[in-house]
Amino acid sequence: MKNTKYVAGVIIALCTVIACVDKPDLYEFPVEKYYYDIPDVPVTEDYVVGVRYEVTDSGYWFNKTTNKAELYTGHPVLGKYTLNSFAPNRMPSEALRQHLEWGKKAGIDFFIVGWGGFGWNDTLLREWGKLYDQDNQYPQVVIRYDPGYMLNKSKLAEKPETSDTLQIDPLRMDSLRHDFDSLYTTVMTKPYAYKNKNGDPVMVFCNFVDKPAELRSLPNFIQEYRKIAGNKLWIMGELGGNWTSPEKWGYRDATTIGPMKADTISNFDAVFITDVATDNYERWTGYYSFMDFNYNYWQERMRPLGKEYIPIIFPAFDNKVREPSNNNFIFPRWDPQTDTPYVISAAAGYQDSGEAREYNMSSYKENPYKTAANVAKRNVGASRILLVYSWNDFRNGINLEPTTEIKEDYLDYTRQFFKK
Repeated sequence: MKNTKYVAGVIIALCTVIACVDKPDLYEFPVEKYYYDIPDVPVTEDYVVGVRYEVTDSGYWFNKTTNKAELYTGHPVLGKYTLNSFAPNRMPSEALRQHLEWGKKAGIDFFIVGWGGFGWNDTLLREWGKLYDQDNQYPQVVIRYDPGYMLNKSKLAEKPETSDTLQIDPLRMDSLRHDFDSLYTTVMTKPYAYKNKNGDPVMVFCNFVDKPAELRSLPNFIQEYRKIAGNKLWIMGELGGNWTSPEKWGYRDATTIGPMKADTISNFDAVFITDVATDNYERWTGYYSFMDFNYNYWQERMRPLGKEYIPIIFPAFDNKVREPSNNNFIFPRWDPQTDTPYVISAAAGYQDSGEAREYNMSSYKENPYKTAANVAKRNVGASRILLVYSWNDFRNGINLEPTTEIKEDYLDYTRQFFKK
C-alpha cells in the first residue's frame, strides 16, 4: 500500500513539473526566406546570352492519330521551314540567315546547336560559318555534344560485380575520339564558334545518365576530349531533370551528409539544369524566389570548386496545345502595348475536357520574362553566361523566335534585359 501511494505521489509530482514547463512555440514557416520579390537588376555590363537552338522542323509535330503535321503553340513567321540538311528542295541557309539576323537584333551571343555524329547537321554548320564570315555580329555556335550517337548502338556491358565502371567497345571509343578530334578542328576552333574570355572553345556535354556505372566513366570521356583539345576547352555539363541540388550530382564537402553518388560536377567547368517548369503549387506561387534561392545555393557550392553554375530561364511556358492534361503551370507572354499578360493557347481556343480553359493572370504585374531575367542576372558566375531556353521550341511555348502572336517583342526584351 505504501509503495502504491509512493508511486502515485511521484506521478503527480512529475505531472506538476511537466505542466509548469513552457510549451514550445508553434513552428512558423520562414515565409520571407523563400517568398520574396525579385529586385530589378540594371545592366551595367553586357551579359553573355546563350540560347538553345533546335535543329528540327519549325514548331511542328507529327500526330499519329490524324496522320498530319500540326503546329505547337504559336505560328512561326517563317512558316513551315526545316533545318534538316537532307530535306528535299530546301537548304537551311534561307531560314538560318533570318534566324541569325533576329539573333543579332536580340543581342544573342551564341546558339547551342546539337551534334550527335557527322552528317545530319554538317550542312547547317558550314552555312553558319559562311554567313558569320559575312557578318561577325551574328550569334556564334556552341556545340551540344552527345556521345550517345555512338554508344547507343553498341552493346554496353559492365565489369564483374566488384566494379561499377562501364565497359565501352574500344573500337567505338576510338571512333568517338576521331569524331571529336575532327569536330574540334573543323568547327570549334573556327571564328564562328564561341570562345570564352581566355580564348577556349566552349561546348556542352549532354545525355550522360544518372547511373553509377556511367557517371563513374564520365571522367574518362572528359579527360580524353580535353587531351584532344590540348586543354583548350571550356565544358558546360547539361544536367538532366529539374530543380535538383548539387548533392544529387555528387557534390561533397565537410557539411555533406548521407550516401553520395559519383562525383559528376568536378568533371566540368560549369553546369546547368535544363528544365525549370513546375507542377508544384507552392513552388509556382513563389516561383521566382524559389528559383533565385536554388540558383544562389548552386553558385555558392560551385565557387569553392572553381566551377560555376549557369542560370537558365524560360521566356514563357505554355505546353497546353501539345499536352492539354499536363499539370505544369503556365507562364504567360507579355503584351508591350497594354502591359498585360496573355496566354497563347487560350487565345487559340485550346479545349480542355470539352470546355475552353480559363486563365486568371491578374497576379502578374510585370513581364514574367523580366522577372526571370533579373533572377538570372543576380546569379551569374564569373563568365557572365546565362542561358535562355529556347529559340525555336514551339512545343512548350518557350520560343524566342518571332511568331504571328508574339512578333519580335521577345527579341527586343532580350536585348533590353541583358545588354547595355
